[in-house]
Amino acid sequence: MKPSQKNQHNWKQYCLRTLVGAALLSSSILPASAIGTNAGTTIDNTAFGSFENPTAPGGTPPTTVNSNTVTITVAEIAGITVTAEGANEAPAGVAGPTGTPTPGAEDGPAQGDGVINEQDIVYFTYRITNTGNDQTQFFIPGAPSNVVNGTFDETLYGPIEIISYNDGITTTDLTGAPIPITPGGLNTDGLTGLPNDGSVPAQDLTLATPRPAGFIEIRVPIKADAGLVATPTPDEITVTIGDTAVVNGQNEPFVAGTNDVFTQDNVGAVNGDAGVDNPDPEREASAPNSVPVGALELDYGDAPDAVAGSVAAPDATTPADYETEPGRGPSHIDDGVTSLGPDVDIEATAFSDGDPEDNGVSLGANLLHGQGLIAGQTYTLDVTTEGAGTLDAWIDFDRNGVFDTGEEITAVGEAPNGAGEITLTVTVPATASAGPTYARFRYSTEAELAPTGAAGDGEVEDYLVNLVAADPSLRLVKRVTSVGGTAITTVVDPTTTTDPNDDATVNWPTDYLEGAVDADAEPFEAVEYTVYFLSDGNTDINNVRICDFIPANTTYVTGSLEISQGGGAPSVVLPADLDALTDASGDDEGENFVATPAGAPCDPAAGANTTGGVLVDVPGTLNPVTAPPAPPAPDLSYGFIRFSVTVD
Repeated sequence: MKPSQKNQHNWKQYCLRTLVGAALLSSSILPASAIGTNAGTTIDNTAFGSFENPTAPGGTPPTTVNSNTVTITVAEIAGITVTAEGANEAPAGVAGPTGTPTPGAEDGPAQGDGVINEQDIVYFTYRITNTGNDQTQFFIPGAPSNVVNGTFDETLYGPIEIISYNDGITTTDLTGAPIPITPGGLNTDGLTGLPNDGSVPAQDLTLATPRPAGFIEIRVPIKADAGLVATPTPDEITVTIGDTAVVNGQNEPFVAGTNDVFTQDNVGAVNGDAGVDNPDPEREASAPNSVPVGALELDYGDAPDAVAGSVAAPDATTPADYETEPGRGPSHIDDGVTSLGPDVDIEATAFSDGDPEDNGVSLGANLLHGQGLIAGQTYTLDVTTEGAGTLDAWIDFDRNGVFDTGEEITAVGEAPNGAGEITLTVTVPATASAGPTYARFRYSTEAELAPTGAAGDGEVEDYLVNLVAADPSLRLVKRVTSVGGTAITTVVDPTTTTDPNDDATVNWPTDYLEGAVDADAEPFEAVEYTVYFLSDGNTDINNVRICDFIPANTTYVTGSLEISQGGGAPSVVLPADLDALTDASGDDEGENFVATPAGAPCDPAAGANTTGGVLVDVPGTLNPVTAPPAPPAPDLSYGFIRFSVTVD
């Protein structure tokens, strides 16, 4: 059996982002969710008025006045919620503390069979979230406050452990090296292995990319009592973490009790703390967590219920229920063998919040969560599997909330190679609807799964992705790079040119745009023009054509047309990076043409031409330098053409 706790990722938080009221509230009326204006924020206010002089001539405008400005600094307010994340059977052979007794010695007789039985060791998981308006630490108790039908004993079954940390954007998965909480409890401040010295950030909606609230996750190992039964009425094991005056109390004023979970204010400006006084420094919360004996360990789809019917009906708690609820969503029984990625997320029911506890599908070096997919582009997805099985996958390209038949991105029953990997090549339709959507991956020994319905083994993983409209871009910058045979190799300050936007983009290679914007030349001197080109949109561009008319009072130098693609600037270009183009039409990419009517051959260039010009059809496809993933050959993103004229 593999650990069920999975890597958390930021896309869930974007699905949950909600702005809570921004009033300054006293501790006696502080709501359960205390997120508001960031601590330390200053609020300025000035009063304005006007008046009329009754003795002034008619039509005299009113006189306006204003008061002084007053400033309010938002105080630091603590906030905390504890939520039950479910429970699952601990893996066989690994439950219990390191050392004596031997880990696994206290396993139940049916430990690791995928069903919660009597005498099993069961992991109960909780999330502790910072719902205040500033960074905070948490106090984690060394034991639950109450256990029904089970026993907590850190000596025999292991201590409470921190298994993940989230800063609002990125989750650090600690399941491979969980942080133990010693008897009596610990503050998260400075715990070895916790990022940010154990301080958890608050939500911040003022950032360019709003940051959701941070959290940590803990698990509590419990030994199920002997004699518990699954039929006819299943016994339930219930574990409560935290100790509040009311059951499931959230963000309550702290009152010292037994095994409390509460906030611990940072001192001063430690770890990014706003450094303002906190009139209400400690808040506490609690949550019960229950699981019935005999419950199957199930993994459900995590996309919101508005997408492909992921959320379960209230009575749909087993695969059999799902068979009678077609279209309600997918479910898989965890068999401990077949999965996407290293583990399976065991859930009490389907989530409607897009919980990102999935880690089997990657795009490049990163998991697929939150990645952008550009319309018309092709991507390679790497799918990691464990155990024998086949893969079915879909992306809701039209964002209609349904995984339609035409949106399946796998062939029927794609199987992994010997190393447990599946490579998918996915082309996003050019007509894909821009915006957030979901991808669903199902892996099981049962072939040809639909997007919904039950499976007897394996796993389903849902990923939030962002479909991006194609936005190609071509930049052209022109310079004089030689006069009278003397090269001009200086790089012009982009702010002094007539087209600073094209010149100044950071996507040009460093010191690439050599040449002058203005230059002097005498009659009969040769002048070399260089036209630089760059693709820096978010998608490939094809059929790139560059046209330049021969200026009046000059004559084209026969055979001077050249192109360089992907090499250095003109002064350092290597012979291998420079191609001479003929003046004839049709034998290569270049052409020197004579006077033409409007539009020809430079269409869509406007206007007739009386002096002739040069025309270059840049070969191949120009990859964008800015589109993710990085283009396979960045040197196909830029280059230059050049030609010479003599002054008449």
